[in-house]
Amino acid sequence: MSSEWCQNKKCPEKKTQGQIRGKKGAKYYQSNKANWYGYWCSMGCREQWFNDNKDVCIQAVGLIDKQVLPLDDAWYVEYRYDWREEERNRYHLVNKLKGVDQSITQQQAQTPEQIANNHNWYTINDTQAKELAVTLGLAS
Repeated sequence: MSSEWCQNKKCPEKKTQGQIRGKKGAKYYQSNKANWYGYWCSMGCREQWFNDNKDVCIQAVGLIDKQVLPLDDAWYVEYRYDWREEERNRYHLVNKLKGVDQSITQQQAQTPEQIANNHNWYTINDTQAKELAVTLGLAS
């Protein structure tokens, strides 16, 4: 859940015109409201906050070791936008590790809910993509 105000303690130090608040003679700079960036008002504030707090974050979460995705689990479905309406090969079942890029139908690439909501860019998750690859004979 995001906060209403930018969480970077140094946000008011930017001293922009939009941050000025208060009555004549008692003016002050105030933090911006957080917006599309979740807890921050801008990527600059997010970056500054992270640089100030990265050690605390790493201590709280901990460092992870190298992660490996096996060859058989590297399947995913990709939606490729094309401005031409007649273009039908928009959905692809992909495994870059195996060099596979297979065109598939919208019915194969999406759940019935995604199709009903007309969310063309949403696709099935990676587990479902692997199951589809097995069904199509591309994986075992």
